[in-house]
Amino acid sequence: MKFYYRDLWIPRTATPDQVKSAYRKLARECHPDHGASSDVAQFLIIGEAYQRLSDAALRTAYDAELTRFLMRRGWVLCPRCGAHNEVPVIPESKVATCGRCHAHLPVTEQERRSTQVTALREQAIDVAAELGADLLDLTGGYLHSKLQGLRDRFGAKVRKGAR
Repeated sequence: MKFYYRDLWIPRTATPDQVKSAYRKLARECHPDHGASSDVAQFLIIGEAYQRLSDAALRTAYDAELTRFLMRRGWVLCPRCGAHNEVPVIPESKVATCGRCHAHLPVTEQERRSTQVTALREQAIDVAAELGADLLDLTGGYLHSKLQGLRDRFGAKVRKGAR
């Protein structure tokens, strides 16, 4: 998964003009013909990020994919700089902050814990489904019924390709 918002140093709520402005600024700094400290790889990454975020349809698809990716890992996206943050336990008197720009993150301990539990549950079901697909030939319908019971118990949706 590539993090285009982080690469352009913009928030997820950036307007098309802000995306363009951030791209032009970073492209000037990183252009291979523009200075001794330029980085060709970084310039290409910035170009790819701009290409994806400047097109409305591609950006919408990317946002949906990014949201799913972050939620499955229990990460929080910084509203100011676009960096993803893995948030540890948040004490009562503290506020979660971004590791990159030190902005406050919009997450409470209850939301963090709920997101992590959901992410772990989905990962466990995925692992069980992968193992189940491999072992289905060996164990027959018994394992399939157990996996179906797990899905029903945790309220998981049947994934594409799963029986």
